[in-house]
Amino acid sequence: MEADGIAEGFSKSIEMHGLKFNKLIGDGDSSVVKRLNEILPYGPRFMIEKIECRNHLLRNYISKLKMLATKTEYPVTIRKFIVTNILRFRSDVTKAITYQKNILDKSKNQKIADLKYDLKNAPYHRFGQHQECNSYFCKGSKIGEINMVPEALRCGILLEIDKIISRLVNNSSSLIEDLDNNICEQFNSIINKYVGGKRINFSQSNNYSTRVKAAIISFNSRTYLRTIHKKIMNFSPGKIGKKFIKNTDRIRLNTVNRRILNNNQKRYRKKMVSARSKGPDSHYGLAEPLMDTIDEDELQEKKNTFIQYLHTVDTKQIEIDTRDQNLNPNWFQERKIRLTASRFGEICKMRPNTSCKTKVHSILYKPPVTSKQMTYGHNMEHEARQKLKEIIKLDVQLCGLVIDTIFPYLAASPDGLVGDQAIVEIKCPYTAKDSENSIDAVNNKLLSYCYITQENTLKLKNDHQYYYQVMGQLHITRRNVCYFVVYTKKWISVEHIYYDKTFWEEKMVKKLNLFYTECILPEIVDPLYGKRLLISDIREPTYIKEKINK
Repeated sequence: MEADGIAEGFSKSIEMHGLKFNKLIGDGDSSVVKRLNEILPYGPRFMIEKIECRNHLLRNYISKLKMLATKTEYPVTIRKFIVTNILRFRSDVTKAITYQKNILDKSKNQKIADLKYDLKNAPYHRFGQHQECNSYFCKGSKIGEINMVPEALRCGILLEIDKIISRLVNNSSSLIEDLDNNICEQFNSIINKYVGGKRINFSQSNNYSTRVKAAIISFNSRTYLRTIHKKIMNFSPGKIGKKFIKNTDRIRLNTVNRRILNNNQKRYRKKMVSARSKGPDSHYGLAEPLMDTIDEDELQEKKNTFIQYLHTVDTKQIEIDTRDQNLNPNWFQERKIRLTASRFGEICKMRPNTSCKTKVHSILYKPPVTSKQMTYGHNMEHEARQKLKEIIKLDVQLCGLVIDTIFPYLAASPDGLVGDQAIVEIKCPYTAKDSENSIDAVNNKLLSYCYITQENTLKLKNDHQYYYQVMGQLHITRRNVCYFVVYTKKWISVEHIYYDKTFWEEKMVKKLNLFYTECILPEIVDPLYGKRLLISDIREPTYIKEKINK
């Protein structure tokens, strides 16, 4: 219900307010952004950015610290220290956010990078180790302060805290905005008062909508509906009602004053659980074929217009603007309307008689997947890049979204550029992080995409999706060699993979062009999935239908 209501609000924002909303503040488990990406209220070129609510992130952080402090395998002195200083752990984060947000002479990306540094260092600061603290963060050790970091590292609790705070670090781009959805939570609480907390059926005879409207008036006026009562009933609520309102106003004023005097006192509200709507059931007779689709000629005209638009964009500027990759909403927006190298393998290896509907839905509508494996790989990437620099004795430059000059709907984002002829692709496998060496990792089947050569070196399999990804990156960037890096804390492998023109021309380019123009592009220029949220509504191109029907 929550997702449906907000999706409808976005869909009607132009009609009602003449505005397009490009940001949404939500909590961590919100399904609203997923729904907005499905219905695309402003078209496929308009990306809606989600900002994680600051309060939800901090509440989650403190809750996990409290839970960690209950684990008896860790020393009681450290656990007591965490419980005693729990609000200080929180204030370390909020003070860093406030400081970085208010700096005027820094770019947003630099603010985010500095905030990440402060957040990673915050637990060490709180435990008494200040070597890495910036001057604005603290003034060094206090008299009599004990450095508890060595003991916390020895027992392993600090590593657990690092994992807990990693969620804040990964959401630094949201925290720098310093925003929350308190206003929505407050309004929902007032609605619940008027509808009886779902204990009574108010769904008939406009009863529910009337009560919501009453809640709106109460929320906006910040008072009880005394005037409306007097207008409808032709008399005042009476002595008891007036006394109740006066007493409530007094309590509210005292509460405000108390909060001003004590900034550390907070009120927490229960999380609203949203119902997830899945649309009509395709197996229960509720999904008749769509009738309001455009004809082939109009569809082809829209496709041609969109391709012409892609040819006109400034590809060099896009590459420069998106070098911070997943920290930049433009990176997501430009990728969404193109087929990127990370998808090349799965597209090229599809069977001719496999439906494209699920794949198109995955590319255009599914939100980015996050897991501990992906988070680990992302966090280790910088360390791997620095290690590569030491090995090859060359500088590795960051790279944004590179768009193909001939086919502007194909793009790639290598992990780095070396000189004028080389790219870098980094893999930090979570499964092999504890292996002693590359041979041990392969023999224990921890690296499914590599094999060991007769010279005992690690080599990427040329039938794996990563090989297709590398070939695509090399072709799009017009470079000859890729430094394919597999990195763990204990070992590193650097393989030189050279561009194979024959492989690109015979196994990749035709399939990629056909899939984009016949499968993805029709759904971009004339979306069908968002109308009923059914994957079956996505168009199946003729060439796949013929293969399926054979």
